[in-house]
Amino acid sequence: MKTLGGSIPQIINNAEGPRLRRLFFSQREIALIMAKTFAPGYGYLQAGTVCALNASAAGNGGMLVPFVPAPEVLGIGQTDTEGIAMLVVDGVSDTIQVSVRDSYKFVVGDELICQDLAGDGAVDAGVITAIDQTSDTRFATITCGAYMATNMTVAKKAYCYVKTGAATPYSTAMYVLDKDIDTGIGPDPNLSNMYAQQQPAGANASVVVSNAILYKSSLINASAAALVSLGAISDGQFVILK
Repeated sequence: MKTLGGSIPQIINNAEGPRLRRLFFSQREIALIMAKTFAPGYGYLQAGTVCALNASAAGNGGMLVPFVPAPEVLGIGQTDTEGIAMLVVDGVSDTIQVSVRDSYKFVVGDELICQDLAGDGAVDAGVITAIDQTSDTRFATITCGAYMATNMTVAKKAYCYVKTGAATPYSTAMYVLDKDIDTGIGPDPNLSNMYAQQQPAGANASVVVSNAILYKSSLINASAAALVSLGAISDGQFVILK
């Protein structure tokens, strides 16, 4: 159920459910579809979201996360930001500060990548060794084993995400989400709503692997690099997964 905008009579245009846009042009029944587990903390994700696989050796390694496009494609403040957490304080030494809610996208053992929109390039911050979500209600502090990139600043719109690829930008598209899912969101210390304080649990998901023709307009985070990684062919309004 959608969260109401306050205790006042109001109209909710659409109940939360299957997306209105069609994903499949071909028959879904003939597509190769796999069952996967999605990592917690990424909120409500729509069918058509391009997914990557957490490449960490520990933590949430092996779970799905949203694919993160390269910074020149990523629309900070616009679209395609499901898989990232924006820095709320300039990065210092081995610590990174993100919102408390965004911090629940990560767990100790995940390998973290930092990036910004100023063209500084991706930085492998190493494995998360600690996440402090209680000392300050304004932000959570993530401690990483190898982070030393003090040039990652709020002014440069720096952000971080889990490592899902072996080379820059360390994010490799692998699947397309087949249905809408809710992975949960992290508790917000500024909200009193009991449902907002629950721990995110992740989601069981199904993903399209191949043998499908999808509507290009229904894909989310589908950069040109993502389509190459997926082995997809772009043909007019369609994307073909062979």
